[in-house]
Amino acid sequence: MDIEFIKLQACGNDYIVVDTFKNTILNLNALPDLAAQITSRRFGVGAVGLLFIAQGREEKLRMLLYDPYGEEVLSDGLALRCLARYAFDSGLVNTETFRVHSGNRIVAVEVLDSQNILLEGDSPRHWQQDQILSERIGETFRRPIKLGSMEINYTPVFVDVPHAVIFARDYGLDYPNLVQELEDSAGFDEGTMISMVRVISREALSLRTWQVGLGEILSCESAAYAAVTAAVLDGLADRAVRVHLEGGNLLVEWSEEDNRFFASGPVEYVFMGTYYYEEVEEDED
Repeated sequence: MDIEFIKLQACGNDYIVVDTFKNTILNLNALPDLAAQITSRRFGVGAVGLLFIAQGREEKLRMLLYDPYGEEVLSDGLALRCLARYAFDSGLVNTETFRVHSGNRIVAVEVLDSQNILLEGDSPRHWQQDQILSERIGETFRRPIKLGSMEINYTPVFVDVPHAVIFARDYGLDYPNLVQELEDSAGFDEGTMISMVRVISREALSLRTWQVGLGEILSCESAAYAAVTAAVLDGLADRAVRVHLEGGNLLVEWSEEDNRFFASGPVEYVFMGTYYYEEVEEDED
């Protein structure tokens, strides 16, 4: 089966986009296998995810996203930006503002110009996910972790997944070894994001992010949201911040009115092509 695709990237995270309005929809059971094949950087096209633009129910568009292990990803802001860029440019939508069904959420999207996409995100939560996390004067949000003779302070934030936000000014520049010690000693669950954040000014942050069990990742939109949340809670930044990720920049605002995120950032086309996929036939009993 020939599958037409187009590859886009946002903040360095690249996604293979398949338009199911044009391509024959594969058997849903085949999507994990296809994702593992086509995203391989040695034996396939290479990408951090395979993204299908499908027909939605409540909304016209639905995003189905799979990682290189064939696991479905329910939320990824950078992937959603790529979907929005393609959907608008290809005429799947004819207005600058529209909504996309992603995972178990409906996400509002706005095409700002020929590159930048604005997304609306949910409110941050406590790690237990039991309540929304909001700024409260006089409250301390940081938690300590003992690493030998050193004590590390981190701010816990839940945005899609748990995030441990550490302000790097206190711990020198040997971030990879420090993160490895945290993974070994802190007992963070697999999938937790650890971000080392440098405060440039009250309007700018830079960060590097590691995922427990996976290692350093180039860019993560939810990590940018978590970093802004922690910086505001700790009195280090304003609510509208330019966040410098390893692969690009996002302009993130944590709204004081409704506690939600609004973030804009660029999307670029990489290339397009056709991939031949031979669907594996199931063994008959």
